[in-house]
Amino acid sequence: MTRSHLSIGIVGGGPAGCATALALQKQFASSSEKAEITLITAPDSGTPKIGETVPPAASSYLRELDLESLLSEEFHLRCPGSLSQWGDESVGYNDFFITPIGQGFHLDRTLFDKNLLSACFKRGVTVVENTKVTAIKQSDRTISLNCEPELDKHEFDFIVDASGQHRVVTRSLSVANNLFDRVVSVCAFVELESNSSAPAHTIVSSDEYGWWYAARLPNNRAILSFNTDADELKQRRLNSNEKWYHAFCNNQWFYTQCCEQFNQAIPSPRVLFVRTAPSSILSAVIGDNWLAVGDAASSYDSISSAGITKSLKQGIRAAKAILNWVDNPNKASLSAYQALVFQDFNEFIKLHQLHYDSGAHRFPNSAFWQRRLLNEI
Repeated sequence: MTRSHLSIGIVGGGPAGCATALALQKQFASSSEKAEITLITAPDSGTPKIGETVPPAASSYLRELDLESLLSEEFHLRCPGSLSQWGDESVGYNDFFITPIGQGFHLDRTLFDKNLLSACFKRGVTVVENTKVTAIKQSDRTISLNCEPELDKHEFDFIVDASGQHRVVTRSLSVANNLFDRVVSVCAFVELESNSSAPAHTIVSSDEYGWWYAARLPNNRAILSFNTDADELKQRRLNSNEKWYHAFCNNQWFYTQCCEQFNQAIPSPRVLFVRTAPSSILSAVIGDNWLAVGDAASSYDSISSAGITKSLKQGIRAAKAILNWVDNPNKASLSAYQALVFQDFNEFIKLHQLHYDSGAHRFPNSAFWQRRLLNEI
């Protein structure tokens, strides 16, 4: 591309958007082409973000961005792996210590996201904060955005949709989203009375009406999440504090493990947070002058614990695809990136089915598990 001022807009300031911006900045620093990269972040919703555990693989992607120092035991809590009770009553272990590429962590998610955004500022990305995209218009060569509270129109040669499940750009461009499954996570945060010396394993357990997840977090906090579907949520009123807590106490193995690791009895939650966790993928994650990354492109059930890692990986690969597009601005230049996203989603679906098939064998009379087994979603 011969134009002197290439303009690239990224809608979304989470891990996917920041990784794309940082990787682009690094790519263009060693390229003869120059570009202005603008990252548009949405207003803060004020609710805690769910997605706080990263496996060792995240370290390698942060290393590519020269940001491996973000995963530090000074700020985050080292996760040695997971223990689970899933397909039957035996306890399984998945230890990270045998992985040579890095360590797993339970994140201070707010700090992690803040540090990613700070790195964008420091490396010359133009960051437009607390801004809502209200309209998108595509022409033959550019895509323009109308934003609030700014009145000015932003016009870009290339757009990246990193807006998560909102899919701000691709929804406006009428790109179809293909839903494979939809799980609902009902989460509680617990303020812990003291530090625990026990290793901070992720704790996972299948349950008759879904499955449980728990993790100790930095700053004497923990998260507990019950993952079910809309039918069970409504029928059993699992978004009720009382019903949720009863289900928690009723899963004796999981309850005991949480109390032992957190070094205290777990009280009934004061507030529950409900989040949808769909398994879905766009029919196309690329266009003539756009692509989607992270959950805007493909979203994974939280059973994978891969959301942040996937976002970092896709952001880095998206930047390489965009550099190819600069030399040859058409959809074909981005096709390798789309193939990667599709391939990774197919691998996730295999893992998804493996886990849910196993749970269905443990609870053969459970409607939740049979729906997953038969893919009746």
